[in-house]
Amino acid sequence: MTPDADEGLRRVPDVLPTGALAAVLGLAVAAGAWSAATFRDAMGANLLIAAVLAALAAVASRAGAGVRVRGGWGLVWALAALAFAALPTLRDDSWLHIYTTLAALGFGSLALAGGVGWRAVLGRPFAVVGALKPGVRWAGRGLAASVARRASGRLGRTLAVTVVVSVVFGGLFAAADAVVASLADDVVGAVDPAREPLAYMTGTSAFVFALAAAYLAARPHTVERAARSGRVLRVVEWALPLFVLNAVFAVFVYVQIAVVVFDGYQDVLARKGINYADYARQGFFTLLVVTALTLAVVATASRFGPRRGAPGRRLFEALLGTLCVLALAVVAAALHRLELYVEYSGLTRLRICAATLELWLGVLFVLVLATGPWERAARQLPRLAGVTGAAILFGLGLASPDQLIARVGVERQRDTGVVDVRDLDHLSADAVPWLDRLPEPQRSCLLRPIAADLGSADEPWYATNAARARARDLLAERPPRPGPPCEEREYRPSSRY
Repeated sequence: MTPDADEGLRRVPDVLPTGALAAVLGLAVAAGAWSAATFRDAMGANLLIAAVLAALAAVASRAGAGVRVRGGWGLVWALAALAFAALPTLRDDSWLHIYTTLAALGFGSLALAGGVGWRAVLGRPFAVVGALKPGVRWAGRGLAASVARRASGRLGRTLAVTVVVSVVFGGLFAAADAVVASLADDVVGAVDPAREPLAYMTGTSAFVFALAAAYLAARPHTVERAARSGRVLRVVEWALPLFVLNAVFAVFVYVQIAVVVFDGYQDVLARKGINYADYARQGFFTLLVVTALTLAVVATASRFGPRRGAPGRRLFEALLGTLCVLALAVVAAALHRLELYVEYSGLTRLRICAATLELWLGVLFVLVLATGPWERAARQLPRLAGVTGAAILFGLGLASPDQLIARVGVERQRDTGVVDVRDLDHLSADAVPWLDRLPEPQRSCLLRPIAADLGSADEPWYATNAARARARDLLAERPPRPGPPCEEREYRPSSRY
């Protein structure tokens, strides 16, 4: 077997023990029923509970297959996945929930599939998607084999006991509590595809994903070895390009320092015939591309450069380290330009996402510098990149982009007296505490759409979150005044990027 990203994934056992198989199927059914009943509303605790059910199915499968995974990285990825799944219980940024849900799925896949190198860390977050069809077939084969053998009696008794205790105690709890009764009615209604076709599709998808997670969990892992190209470049093949690239970076960094220190922005704007905002915006996105390309250069050079202990290795490390330091200066210049742009035009979701990506790229350069001299540490670089990316994205989710946008908008209104309605319109409930501080009539015209979206306070507990609850309390104390939508005259001309 070749030492690539897929070496750690071996053949999954055809049949699990009866108890483990029953647990996997029961938890998968529970995940499907729960998703069908609750994902018709907004996202909240329903995502976390569905993720926990799928995770328990994976745990039962791994225990039944007797798979033991060494090291704690699987636990790190699993905790990251559950943390992302829990974000909708705190924040109301529905557009960000798309990315955090994908992150939960990706890190959950990485926890199940494992991996050390770049190919594994970048490719195995999609392993659960590739396991959807094999997972269903595997569960079907296991169920058929269990029914065909003598253990079918045990399986039947296990499933029968599960159904009986669920129905009996579920019915008693439903009789004792109206909320539980309503939830039980939703679960039963979700079984009928003619009544709620979307709920049926959602439940089926959750069921299949839970089986895919169990399928991946039953695969034994092996220790991977990093793949390395057999061809090593000669000294002149890597030294000259790296030296020239360092020189180009050094010139750019020198110019940036000179412009910042001696306030040369006005001369640049006069010569180019552009305004302050365009200068900052164009420069930021260009430098973002430069940062990403530089990281690709570093990765390529590390793969084909001289190996440790080979002649020229110290020169190679010096040139590559210098390039990383200069790249960090480029990251600082890009973030500084974005800061200037935000001061002029305000904050938007796109600008927050771009700044987050630039910040993560800067962290990757720091990791390259920190791990480069030590071979054992360098082998952990892909995993460290994943951990830092998860931490930055989770921190962004906790901070709430919409809340940051509203905060910057309110602070700019205090400084300039102008409300940029385009930046503050159509935000989520996370922004309410800051929008509530705006003067009238802008306060009411921006809060009215959010108040209408929040609706009544009888939202299901599994579909709400802390941000929506807080927004309801604030709007109940100070409801927005009736009136027309925000007028266009309140806009401040600015680029929308």
